[in-house]
Amino acid sequence: MLRQITLQVKADNRLQEAARAHDAKLTVVDCKSFNKTGMSLLLELRGGANAVRSATSEIRKIPGVRQVVEGESESDVSPVLVVMDRPPICKASNDAAIVCLDCPLNADDQPASWRFIARRTSDFRQILAHLEKEGIETRIEDVAPLERRPTLTGRQKEIMATAVASGYFEFPRKISLTGLSQLVGVKPSTLSEILRSAERRIMANALGVPFQED
Repeated sequence: MLRQITLQVKADNRLQEAARAHDAKLTVVDCKSFNKTGMSLLLELRGGANAVRSATSEIRKIPGVRQVVEGESESDVSPVLVVMDRPPICKASNDAAIVCLDCPLNADDQPASWRFIARRTSDFRQILAHLEKEGIETRIEDVAPLERRPTLTGRQKEIMATAVASGYFEFPRKISLTGLSQLVGVKPSTLSEILRSAERRIMANALGVPFQED
């Protein structure tokens, strides 16, 4: 049976430390493992040009980082591709073939909450054993059968939280779509679709009706 597991982990997060040291906000957008030890991370760095430049320079100095490629900035958001040795948490997830729902590398503080889907109990035990071997402290927060009801993605949660906090859903609105797009760092047209998709998921979940994936 598929299980959704939430695990609290306490480990070094040098990517976040590098960004925080230069007043930049770092988000892991996507990741991909390759060969036996390497992985690539697509990051978004938010902040002023100097902050992003300094944070990127700091990331290059992290042990295990092989290559850092900067993309073109849009507003205050800069895409950055990092090729590096797999962090211990990523090693554990790759060896056990789990599916991450929330990336613990996105946590600003420690310990971080790590939510993932495991196929078997043995996969979960393998994760715990691997993390213990790496000296990473863990605490089980929740283990539950995987629900089929639609949930928001991490990015949708982040944007919806910002929209609510900024008064986008109030009447009259306290912030426009354009203003909100500047806050979250995406184009208005893209933001509009993200909001619609998140609203569909929330309504389908609340009403218990079938949901068609985006």
